[in-house]
This record gives sequence, C-alpha cells and structure tokens, in this order.
Amino acid sequence: MPKENGSTNAGLLVTGARVYTADPRRPWAEAVVTNGSLVTFVGSEAEARARTAAGSEHLHVEGGLLMPGMNESHVHLSMGSEVLHELDLDGVQTLGELGDRVRAYGTENPEKDWISGYGLSYTPLGHLDQPERCALDAIVADRPVYLRAVDFHTAWCNSLALQRAGITEGAPIPLPNEVVLDHQGQATGMLKERQAYALIERLWPEPTSEQRDALLIEAMRYLNRLGITSFQNMDGDPERLRWFSRLHAEGRLSLRANHYMSMREHFPRERLQEFAELCRRYNDDWNRTNGIKMFIDGVIESKTAAMLAPYADGSGETGIPDMDPEAHREICIAADRLGMDIATHAIGDRGVRLTLDAYEAAARANSERRHRRHRIEHIETIDPTDIPRVGRLGVTASMQPLHAVPNEDPRTSPWTILAGPERARHAFPWRSLVRTGARLSFGSDWPVVTPDPRTGIHAALTRRTRDGDPKGGWYPEQALTLAETLDAYTVGGAHAEGREEVKGMLREGMLADFTCFDQDLFALRPAEILQANVVLTVVDGEVVHRTS
Repeated sequence: MPKENGSTNAGLLVTGARVYTADPRRPWAEAVVTNGSLVTFVGSEAEARARTAAGSEHLHVEGGLLMPGMNESHVHLSMGSEVLHELDLDGVQTLGELGDRVRAYGTENPEKDWISGYGLSYTPLGHLDQPERCALDAIVADRPVYLRAVDFHTAWCNSLALQRAGITEGAPIPLPNEVVLDHQGQATGMLKERQAYALIERLWPEPTSEQRDALLIEAMRYLNRLGITSFQNMDGDPERLRWFSRLHAEGRLSLRANHYMSMREHFPRERLQEFAELCRRYNDDWNRTNGIKMFIDGVIESKTAAMLAPYADGSGETGIPDMDPEAHREICIAADRLGMDIATHAIGDRGVRLTLDAYEAAARANSERRHRRHRIEHIETIDPTDIPRVGRLGVTASMQPLHAVPNEDPRTSPWTILAGPERARHAFPWRSLVRTGARLSFGSDWPVVTPDPRTGIHAALTRRTRDGDPKGGWYPEQALTLAETLDAYTVGGAHAEGREEVKGMLREGMLADFTCFDQDLFALRPAEILQANVVLTVVDGEVVHRTS
C-alpha cells in the first residue's frame, strides 16, 4: 500500500483523542496501539504506552475523536474517478445558475470537445415551456452538452449532442429506458436510464490503462482524505476485479474494496456460476467479491421507481420495474443457492416489496444456507407494513442519508411532489427500521452526492439540508443519534459485507483501520460537525492521510 509521509506499518500509538470503538463491550477508550496490520490494544493511555512496541510511531491528536475507519457502503468508484474533472452542478437550482455554470466551465476548458456535467437537480430543467434541448441550446449551441442528473438515472442534452448520437428522433430501447420525444416525434433532450444515456457515452474515447490507474488512485486518495478506509463497489465486473488485484499487487491501493457483480435480466444465467467462482477467487482483505447487484426499479424524479399506488401528479403512472419481477426472483434464488449475497436497487415502495418477496423466496428455497447478507439499496419509500420485514428477514438497509435532504428543501422538491404526502411520511425511515430490528449501512452513492461522511452524518442527525432547511427537520422523528449514525458507517458497513469479525470496530485483533477527526463529534452541535476535519486516516496500520 502507498506510504504517506514515509509511514510504515511497523506500529502506531495514537493518543490525545477520545476513542469511540463502536464495540458494545467497551465503547470508549483513551488510546489505540497497532502492530503491523492489526490493532493490538485499545484502552487507557498509560497501558497503551506500556504495550507499544519499540520503533512504533506516536501520533497525538489532542481533543479529537478517533473511531473505526469509515466504510462507504455504496459507491461507484470508477464512475466517481471519471467525473473528478467534470462540471459539478451540485447546488444549482435555477436555469440562470445552470447557464452561468455551464458557460464558465466551457470558457475555462476550451480544449474539451464535450461539455459534460453531473449532479444536476431536476428543478432547473423542470416545468419548461420548451424542450430541454432548446434551453441548453440557448446556453451553449456550438459544443455538445451532456448533463447527468444528481441520481445518474436521467440526463439532458443539447441539440448538437443528440445529433452526434443520431437520436434526434429517438431510439428503439426498452422502457423504462427512454429517449423522450415530444408530440412531433423529436427528442426533447431528456434521456431516462442507462440504455438511453449509453447512446451518448459510447461516443467518448476510452481512457488508456495509465489514465484509468491515475484517476482511480486520485479517487482513492480523495476518499482517504474524508476518513474512508473501505468501500463497497456497486458496479463490479471481472475486469474491475483484475484491475484492483493488479493495483494491490503493485502496492497502490489505499482502500479496501468489496465488489458486487452487476447482473442484468438479459445476462445468461451461466454468469451466476462465473460470479460465484469470482467470490471464491477474490476473497482477501483488500479485494473481495461479495455477490451480485441488480436493479428492480429506477428513481422517483423520472417516475421510473416502481410504486404500489400512482404518483401524486395525477398521471396515473406507477413506474415500470427495471427487470421482470419473476426474473429477479429466479436470479435471487439461484444466486443464494450458490452462496452469494445480493444487493438490489429498490427505491419505490413496490420495488422494495418485490425485493423482500424475492429474498424471502430464496430463504425458503435454500433453507440450509446460513449467514446471508442480502441488502436493499436506497429504500427511499416503503409501505409501513414492510418495515418490520427488513429486520425479520435479516436484510441490510443500505441507505444514503444525504439523499433524504440534498441541497434543496425536501418539502417542495420534485421528489416530494411526485411521491405525495402519504409516502413522504414514510420516506427514508431510518428510526423505524432500527426500531424494528433492521441493520443500517450508510454510504453516499458517490458520484450521485458527495462522499463526505460529515454531510451524511449531519443529514442523519437533523434531516435538514446543509443550509438548515426545513427548520426542525423533515419528519424529524426518523432522525438518528450520533452513535447510531457512526455505527451505520462502521460496524454496519462491515456487517453488510460479512466482515464484522475483522473490521468495523476498534478491538484487539481486528484490522488497523481507523479515522480521526480534529474535534470530538460527540461534543459538537450537528451543524458544527460539517466544519470538523479529518486529520488522520489509517488503513492496515499505515497512515494514508495526515494533516500537518
């Protein structure tokens, strides 16, 4: 693994910070000692000094908070690395702001053939009296413009981008994927779901192996600076496994990777056997394969999430499942039989129910299997009767706190308008899930939103945006305590990947992965947590990030 400031993993003694261990047997301590890749002592400072091996490095963080390493439980690291140098549209709420940001980026990057951006709210291009392409043409017409929504399930293009892709009159792709057309049969500029925006992205040149390596290493270092020590990759494939394996062999990884292999309805079922073999082959502390990832639906903002009742806009639409529910159930049963864990993207309440039904069917069909770690990604809406089933079935609720309160008031957002007030009451129900026995595992879905855990912690504690909206919080009864939130980012993430015996807590004999803030988060008001800084990140007993 790469060294930071000449560090080795011969041994560390960390003092000065209050230590939150996330270990229910001993949640608090004064100091931590490591030797090689393992924690060798957690306890009092006096005894820690006595237990420290000769030649160990002493790190003192006065007044800080030392905690287990943050485990980013839902991320697309390759995609995140690719957008590091693209136009970030986070926070843009009006068409005027969008125009200013796009034009400025174009001026600053004259060498770029395309203007591509990400993180755009649905608000600026919503409710226009003209096709979206026309609004974007008015901003930039002489270069193709391609902007992805904050959730990466929708994109918008100007006319030149549509022309280059040859989709000005649509494309023959299956719903819910769609090149949206107007009444004259012309593409409006709005693209829904993966197969639609792939028609644009196929035009871009593939980066070289060296460029990909450099971007991935830059992305890992970025996450290290945020205190992240492990991540769960939601778009795994055999090529990525080989890629991470090579980087590990070269000593260039600074994050532990846990992959879920992307599985689609149209894939030959023989792929499951291939994926099960990958789970056996890639199974170390640095580069693991846990199982498969599927999509049962899309997102609420584009009405591709599968709902039990129609959307609240009067359209009568309920969303179309991303894959046939029977195919999803069949794949779940087969993957479970092969010993793989399953992650399913489910945002609509019908999508969540279909996924729970499939996992329950798999448990019945393969009753002899133990230690399942199936999970549902997102759970933005859920019928109240299904909340207890999550814990009862042992399903991990893999959720992203910042999705509940991104950079716009959730009371008036497109999400809330389409979901309607009744579903909003049960949206992102963290407290209800915990109360009924479910395990939470928190992440960001980066690059959908920032991977900075501070923003997720703030959202989980307050259910308010970073700007403080709404006052009092959005359905604040679903908020969590700080300990519950940190546990979801640490031991919850470790449990989700079946690794709670070796990481997620600070306990003797566990992997030496930890994060240290410059302030004790437990002594701060929630808004102050956004200003706390990560001053130390350690992975495998080695310092991968340290501030001076």
